[in-house]
Amino acid sequence: MPLIRLQPHPFTSIPPHPSLPDDAPRPELRPYIIAALHEALDLLASIPSTFTADPKLRPSSPSQAKVKLLRKWRHLSSAEPATVPGAAGSGSAGPGAQNKTDSESNSRSRSEFWVCRQSEHVNARADGTASWAEFQEGLRTDHAQHEMEYTPTVSAVEKLLDWNEAHIGEIEVDGVTFKDVEMEVNLITHTFKPSFLISPRCFISLTISAAYHGHPSTPSSHGAEQPPTPEAPSFLTLQIPLHAAAPSTPPALLKTISASIPKRAVLANYASIERAELRSRSTSPSASGSSQSKTSSSYTEWTMATTSDAAGSIPQWVQRSWALGGVPKAVVADVGLFIGWTMRRRGTAAT
Repeated sequence: MPLIRLQPHPFTSIPPHPSLPDDAPRPELRPYIIAALHEALDLLASIPSTFTADPKLRPSSPSQAKVKLLRKWRHLSSAEPATVPGAAGSGSAGPGAQNKTDSESNSRSRSEFWVCRQSEHVNARADGTASWAEFQEGLRTDHAQHEMEYTPTVSAVEKLLDWNEAHIGEIEVDGVTFKDVEMEVNLITHTFKPSFLISPRCFISLTISAAYHGHPSTPSSHGAEQPPTPEAPSFLTLQIPLHAAAPSTPPALLKTISASIPKRAVLANYASIERAELRSRSTSPSASGSSQSKTSSSYTEWTMATTSDAAGSIPQWVQRSWALGGVPKAVVADVGLFIGWTMRRRGTAAT
């Protein structure tokens, strides 16, 4: 089964860490990250051909950019091999190494509802948009912490594990060289209003982020193919859900998780991939302009795809609904939340 999936993985399936016991087979760190990045690139490459776009673009104030919303059903089969061999619970170990959650998930085919959004933002420190540097600072650096700052429902982020960047180094995947690769595990809590009606949701997320250059040309989010700016920076963040079932979670870590989860909280799951890349487009001069040559402008294309399950008593059909405020509406709103937060940080948002 793939790494980037809705069904959560046990802690026994992730690479070695000083806080994790070494009494079970674990995947090596670099092969694990390579496998995850390869899956992320494949998923991103499949968006134009496998996702269905909504007929109209969506606004997300105060962002000037409209948002393209896409959806798909992804079908996973128990016949799919494990992505990373050697991990307990990955499918390559014996049946006794798997916990009940994984055994149940691998015993039948599963379908995941994925939502994707794409938007194009003028590369400028201006109202309604953000510069490339601001995208890097806001989404690439301290990803989970910044998400808590611009997302009203995220009320807490507890870092459970992180891996030393120096131990990872540069990684090449599918001809792309990734640098500044980071990996960590966070416990993320969302709270909602009215709190007496909607219980908090807690997610255990393994996050991998990396920067890269020179990604191959791909269609832009609004149709026409636009090449990335030559050697311009790009970055990718992916999130893999984990679960904290007692048999596969070290007691000390389980104690930390239990102490951080608020009362009445429901453990939920999501997986996601997120990419930002700098692109350029050629524009023709205006009729009254004196220049006869085309000019070039740059913009950030921001893509995010996710699958999630809020669990508890919220039906899946409600979670999939735009009209009822489900995941499609939430991911579109995130664009405006990030741009508004960025404007406030630089002091240009309206008060």
